[in-house]
Amino acid sequence: AGGAKLLICDPIVSAVAGDSHKNAEVRRSLQPLVHLGSRLGCAVLGITHFTKGTSGRDPVERVTGSIAFGALARVVLATARTETDDGSSGRILVRAKSNIGPDGGGFGYGVELTEPGGELREVSRIAWGAPLEGTARDLIGDAEAVEDDDRTAKEEAEDFLHRILEMAPAEAKAIKAEANKAGISWRTIERAKAGLRVRAEKSAYSGGWV
Repeated sequence: AGGAKLLICDPIVSAVAGDSHKNAEVRRSLQPLVHLGSRLGCAVLGITHFTKGTSGRDPVERVTGSIAFGALARVVLATARTETDDGSSGRILVRAKSNIGPDGGGFGYGVELTEPGGELREVSRIAWGAPLEGTARDLIGDAEAVEDDDRTAKEEAEDFLHRILEMAPAEAKAIKAEANKAGISWRTIERAKAGLRVRAEKSAYSGGWV
């Protein structure tokens, strides 16, 4: 691991061996990641979701599981979908907490396809937009007000399923576990599966569904 600059744990809850809703168990489970980052001299980035039904609250308090996830982190960044001035879909990245600088503010951004170096293979990249002012709570709240009006549970499940299967096949039982953590019912996942025309097959190795 020599020369590592960034360690990504996705989802961060997978690093917790015990109850992810108990403060002491979360802190005890995450401490090895803190030590590893310190030893390697690299940043540690944990990825997670908001708990369902928590719109309007402080973003740090909305992180799934114990408040220790947000409390232990030096910086907490939150993202949300929103609408741009021309009516198209956009995204925002806001600073929900920082122990090393001011809170609040952020940037708009989008995801676009490009062909680096003239290659025939398209890849995604971030296109940063204008800076944003305001608290994370207000910025996320404004974005979710639009999102709640425009998106259905099926569309949310389709986005969830697409993110998981974008790079490679996944075991059905693993998808079910992640859906449960995200608060999405399996019935809704099945509807999203049909909408995206996802194909399920028996694995030749484990015998389970993939």
